Amino acid sequence: MALFRANPAAEIAKLRKKLAKAADPDSPESLAMRHRIGVLLVETGDWPAAEEHYTELADAQVRVEGDQHPGTLGAWLNLATAKAALGQTEDAVHLMESTVDIYEAVSPADPATLRAQLMLSEMYSLSGEYDEALAVLSKHLNACVDKFGEYHELTIAGARRKVSVLRTLGRYDEAGSLNSGLSRKPRDDYERDSARAVGLLIRAEAGEAKTVQYKARELAEQYRTPEFVEVLAAVLLRAGEPAEAAELYRAVLSAQPAAQQWGPAGELARAYLESGQLDAAETLAGEIAAADGLPDGHPLKLGARATLARVARERGRDAEADRELAAVAAGLTEAFGPKHPDVVEVSGWLEKD
Repeated sequence: MALFRANPAAEIAKLRKKLAKAADPDSPESLAMRHRIGVLLVETGDWPAAEEHYTELADAQVRVEGDQHPGTLGAWLNLATAKAALGQTEDAVHLMESTVDIYEAVSPADPATLRAQLMLSEMYSLSGEYDEALAVLSKHLNACVDKFGEYHELTIAGARRKVSVLRTLGRYDEAGSLNSGLSRKPRDDYERDSARAVGLLIRAEAGEAKTVQYKARELAEQYRTPEFVEVLAAVLLRAGEPAEAAELYRAVLSAQPAAQQWGPAGELARAYLESGQLDAAETLAGEIAAADGLPDGHPLKLGARATLARVARERGRDAEADRELAAVAAGLTEAFGPKHPDVVEVSGWLEKD
């Protein structure tokens, strides 16, 4: 039986029609409708409209409720999200930083503040500021443990986010240690096995992909959700099974088409390349490398450029490949340092003639 699917465009049109008839666009009822329109614009990924909408809504919120009201702060957070999606990363980071500062000053241990800190950590990661992301997450986790304890959903969300940042930095021992704690204190079987899957992914990233691929497959077949399928795809790509990995990554991306999932998309481009699908690899990697939603020096963009360089090498354009891989290696070194696994890997490709 098909499930009913809401029509965001129809709901937006209906709300805008009601607003046009409202006597006061800044009344509580009107502001509530305007917030709902903003949420729908974000959900549908209409970022230009969302930026314009939240700019106007934030101004209205400040005028009516002041700059410390939850509605004002929420509007600023969503405005920052829209700006980031449009490639205005620096402005987005500054806006979210100032918003989180107000949250922390007004109500440091409130759940809304803690969620805003998580959003800021993601914004820092988007801009490639991983040390700043870790600092925010440490503050977040300390506040969550003090207020809610180790088993609360916000504590666990912060810990999982920190695991992700540590993985990005290649700090696999720290990531594995923190993640193992998550598998020992789950609220249910899914959460426990989700932490176990991330543990398998960490081991695969650290060079044990062939050892853990069977357990990753078992979990993916048991749950069949995008989260577990993506872990299996990542493990298989590192275990030398790029064709199957590409098939799985396509499924993951098709399950969530509205999101800008640069990480899985970059992995899919690499899987295309390593399974001999050069045209598909070049097209997808080119889209990521040109995307407005990532700053030019972001490691995900650099990874896409590395895939493009390897495609060029496969097509006999060695000089072009060498120049681009050298530039990618320099960018990754600046972001992570010379000993990071990605730097070592790209340097190895550069040395292969």
